[in-house]
Amino acid sequence: MLCFLCGKKIGLLRRLVDQQYCSTLHRKEARLASAQAFREEDELEHWSVARSKGTKKRGSAATAGQTASIFAFLTVGGLLVAALLLPGPAPGSAFPQVSLDPSIKRGLPARAWDAVGELVRSQAPVTLHHEFASGFSEWVTVSSRIGMNVDDERDSVGASRPALSRPVALRLWERSSSLQNYQMEFQGQMESRSLSWAFRAANGNNYYATKLVIARPGGANNAGLVRYAVIDGHETSAVRLPLPLSLERGVNYRVRMTVQDDHFVTYLNGQVISSWTDTVLKRGGVGFFEDRNDPQKVAWVSVSEHDSFMGRMLAHFSLFVIPGPPR
Repeated sequence: MLCFLCGKKIGLLRRLVDQQYCSTLHRKEARLASAQAFREEDELEHWSVARSKGTKKRGSAATAGQTASIFAFLTVGGLLVAALLLPGPAPGSAFPQVSLDPSIKRGLPARAWDAVGELVRSQAPVTLHHEFASGFSEWVTVSSRIGMNVDDERDSVGASRPALSRPVALRLWERSSSLQNYQMEFQGQMESRSLSWAFRAANGNNYYATKLVIARPGGANNAGLVRYAVIDGHETSAVRLPLPLSLERGVNYRVRMTVQDDHFVTYLNGQVISSWTDTVLKRGGVGFFEDRNDPQKVAWVSVSEHDSFMGRMLAHFSLFVIPGPPR
């Protein structure tokens, strides 16, 4: 028999104890060598498994990176197409300027986004709001006259009393003077007999006026509406209409008017009470009358213009949709 470690012949006596190794020392050395070989084989196996797993992860990462690159390319392409196909800005506006300084130069997606934002802002309707508790800093007072055939509810429609009229003050909102199509809304109350306002008002001699009046104090269905135009200082087209409702002094009423081209619609607390057309006055703002003989109180007023694309859409819808109850 030969020793497994050194290959020498094992002695007779040693073979009685150990038939594999010629000495105890060789058996220990062989045992140590086997353990070292096992450890090396185990480490080699783990390294191979880890390497194969790492290869799979890198493959997944590469796939995710390709997907992100494709998505980014499609996003940039979509923004570029949108920037090229969108219409230009409204007159008087411009796209944001791009600086030539490389340190602050904006990329294509940012410029395309700025272009979309500028387009939306240019098409959005302008809304003005004024609380009269803050004063009249943006209002100008002009003189006007009210004919007695408009002021006196006992007169018939179109009654001719040209010699009888009285001066009144008309407060015009300067910020609204350049508007053409808009929606006017306000909250006011009668302190005497009426609540009156003007629209498409260029000055004290050219405007349309509407007046809510208490025709028969104390009675049921006592309300009436008067509308007329003042052209070059002369009152024309006066119309008086009875309304199937009752008005009271000291009560807040919410009035809304839609002024669109030659069509004018009046709402009272969300209900349509008048609709008429006229083609004379094309542009002008809003205003309220100050009459010492017939005082009134207005809390606030809002004006939303309808000349932009979005504004025109809102205006057309407002001709048919009746709003909810007043706040």
